[in-house]
Amino acid sequence: MKFVLVLILGALTGIAGWWTLVVREWRYGHVLELEQRDGQIAALRGTLAERDATIQQLETSLFLLKVDRRVARIEVLAQEELAGEPGTLLTRVLFVELGDDGEPLGAGKEIELVGSKIYLETLVIKFEDDYVEGGDFLRGASVCLFQRMFSENQAPRDGTEIDAVGVHPHTYGGGDGDGEADVFYAELWQRFWDYANDPDAAAAKGVRAIHGEAPFVEARPGKIYEVELRASGGLSITPR
Repeated sequence: MKFVLVLILGALTGIAGWWTLVVREWRYGHVLELEQRDGQIAALRGTLAERDATIQQLETSLFLLKVDRRVARIEVLAQEELAGEPGTLLTRVLFVELGDDGEPLGAGKEIELVGSKIYLETLVIKFEDDYVEGGDFLRGASVCLFQRMFSENQAPRDGTEIDAVGVHPHTYGGGDGDGEADVFYAELWQRFWDYANDPDAAAAKGVRAIHGEAPFVEARPGKIYEVELRASGGLSITPR
């Protein structure tokens, strides 16, 4: 009888030991599985974080490329038929150049034009998209220099010259004439047509395109038009 009890106890002990081993192995395997899942989740989170950072960077780059900056304002002061010339209009406008804050840089200039279509002749420098996307200090946005204004009844050379503020646009300089931006832009404006005819030299400066533009609008009495410059592009004239 005692022998039978010993066998039973031994069997039970063996079964208990075996079951303990099974449970331990199951728990160990479960722990490993959980650790693997945690690792996968962590890796996935890292991937998602990298993706979100990439998306954010792309969105920021696209935003910078499309930023429009107001650079001037054209206000139609009066428009009337020219005496002795039926059907021909005389348009008087006020042209005001604007600073970084959108405020006038001066009192502006009153200009009379024979006609209703206002052309704004401008020199424009556009930089490579990489500089614009990165918000480069010197090349982070296109720049322009206003030359003259004329109408559909005038040759451009007969238009009214627009007085530039300083050697180059006030907006793009440091103000004292000796800063890095002042020197950089002054050299671009002084050799504007040299760079326009030398793609390699222009590229060395980070310039994507350098040329003249003359957008125009048919002026209407009492209207105010905003002249905007896109960070990666050229000029546009839109009514307020």
